[in-house]
Amino acid sequence: MIGAAGANAADLEENFDYTCVVRAGGLGLGTHVINVLAETSVPDAVSPGEVIPPTPVTITLTLPELLRSSTAGLLGGTSASGTSTDSAVTITTAGETQTIAIPNLGAPDTAIPQVVNEPWIIPASGTVPAITTPDNAVGTVVVGMPAAFSITATITTPDGPVDSTLRCTGPADLTLGSIAVTPTEEPTTDPTTEPTTEPTTEPTTEPTTEPTTEPTTEPTTEPTTEPTTEPTTEPTTEPTTEPTTEPTTEPTTEPTTEPTTEPTTEPTTEPTTEPTTEPTTEPTTEPTTEPTTEPTTEPTTEPTTEPTTEPTTEPTTEPTTEPTTEPTTEPTTEPTTQPTAEPVKVTFNLKGSTTIKAGNGTAPLTGKIAADFDLASGKFVADLTLNKTTAKLKALGFLPVDADLTFKSVGKTTGAINLSNGQLTANSKVDIFIPTVKSFGLKIGGGAQCKTSSPSDIPLSSTGRFDPLRGGSVTGTYSIAKLQGCGLLTPVLSVFASGSGNKISATLAP
Repeated sequence: MIGAAGANAADLEENFDYTCVVRAGGLGLGTHVINVLAETSVPDAVSPGEVIPPTPVTITLTLPELLRSSTAGLLGGTSASGTSTDSAVTITTAGETQTIAIPNLGAPDTAIPQVVNEPWIIPASGTVPAITTPDNAVGTVVVGMPAAFSITATITTPDGPVDSTLRCTGPADLTLGSIAVTPTEEPTTDPTTEPTTEPTTEPTTEPTTEPTTEPTTEPTTEPTTEPTTEPTTEPTTEPTTEPTTEPTTEPTTEPTTEPTTEPTTEPTTEPTTEPTTEPTTEPTTEPTTEPTTEPTTEPTTEPTTEPTTEPTTEPTTEPTTEPTTEPTTEPTTEPTTQPTAEPVKVTFNLKGSTTIKAGNGTAPLTGKIAADFDLASGKFVADLTLNKTTAKLKALGFLPVDADLTFKSVGKTTGAINLSNGQLTANSKVDIFIPTVKSFGLKIGGGAQCKTSSPSDIPLSSTGRFDPLRGGSVTGTYSIAKLQGCGLLTPVLSVFASGSGNKISATLAP
């Protein structure tokens, strides 16, 4: 996410799976894995202290189908925009990490797909400010993504904008790429120190001792004695006696004196060639060849090969293999299981009324419903609580009767929101108790055991789209079973309480 300084630039592009907790209008939409594609350019190499200029960066978010369906289906979202004020990049070198904030990373208003499984992609862009390469940079500068960031978004719905937040945590491996560091002083120091020490010691000692001792002793003794005596005696006189005596005497003496060297025999055979050549060649060749060859070859090969090969191979191989393999496997596995684990919890207050057809009366209703939504299907399971109320009835069509009512839910309320049109449907089962029945202030029936003989099945549906954030209206029609346990007047009470065609209407609001 850093830009290239100069002409030589390298493009960086990498995908990261961030685990994000999403809320919209105070409603928790669950935990989702969101893919983040980061793209930018960096210099292919930098030097310590070099300034990398401000650079554009592109961040592309790919949101999962589960979040798309809940945003479009449950909330009725048609588009979304957002910004992040805590996004950043990191640079790491020489064991130290710096964090550079990206101010005002933003995404324009982008349509939310309304078709199942259509990808929901949000492009965002920003600019990384200028970065100064650390003075202690060495090897490489590793560019990384932030460990966490947040997004503040606005979702457009038919009922108005809805504020939303995403709080995201990154995977273990956050490496986006790296930049080579071009050192300034270290390469010059290493080669100068090692080669100077080794070549100076070895070449000076070995060539000076060996060439001086061997060539000076052998060539000086042999050529001076043999060549001077033999050529002067043999060619001038050529007598049979002298040549025989001298060669016989001298060779006998020399081999006895110089048995260790044994060059007396060889130089005698080749006296003409080697006396002249060897003294001249060996002293000149050996000292010249050995000192020149050995110091040049050994010092150059050893210092050049070892320092260059070992440091370059080991540091490069080990760090590159291990960090890349381990983080890539773990982050992919962990976040995938989280989105479907937790349902979205929503609590609504209920306020409405019900009509009791047989008693020609009504009763106000209050209570609440706490629902757990499955975002993938839109289904929910809820706990319904209805408060105690009093129904105003007319017995026999004219006698005013006040009946106190209490309710007890049987099992859970179940239902769903249609993700295509947003309509809510639900079903509840309720036992109705009548602890007191009065007429003109006198108790005429009821009791702790006075109740419907079977639970009432109450189906509900919303009138149009139901917004989980703002609530909505629901209606339904249900039946009341015959009463039991109400004393002697049980059959009479059942006449103006039991029957079908009872209606309920209520408003659910957060």
